[in-house]
Amino acid sequence: MPVDMPPDPPADGEILFPIDVGPDDYCYVIDAFGDCRGTSCSRSHEGLDILADHGLPIRAPAAGELTNQYVDSGKTWGAGHGWTLKDDSGVVWKFFHMDRHADGLRVGDRVMFGQTIGFVGNTGTSGVPTDTNHHLHFEYRPGNVPADPFPLLQRDPDVVFET
Repeated sequence: MPVDMPPDPPADGEILFPIDVGPDDYCYVIDAFGDCRGTSCSRSHEGLDILADHGLPIRAPAAGELTNQYVDSGKTWGAGHGWTLKDDSGVVWKFFHMDRHADGLRVGDRVMFGQTIGFVGNTGTSGVPTDTNHHLHFEYRPGNVPADPFPLLQRDPDVVFET
């Protein structure tokens, strides 16, 4: 399996932007952490939805172990294709609604900082049951407690950030 060229590390206190975006790609993120989800606001949104072009590479924001693999079960239930990553400092990261997983990765594998782990898609219950809602649901969970990654995300110049 080819090894990705690692990206430049983000500044201290920042999180690597989890999608590899180029100047001609579409990518948009709005801070929707904590927004109401479910019937009568029965739960809150525990991550960010990052809208992006279909198939853009999703990369690991830290080195660690893939601890759970999610497999698409259709548009009526679940996270679609995705991963849970536990990094070397104990932070848990979740990636949902991917088009597909990167080839050759399995639960228990170690990944490196910046390594491609999947590709942007629209699988599972991604909010819109069409082929036009390509995005990554991205969770940052220090101590496995959901936290808002928006203020910490590296500000990629090819991405639109809106509060």
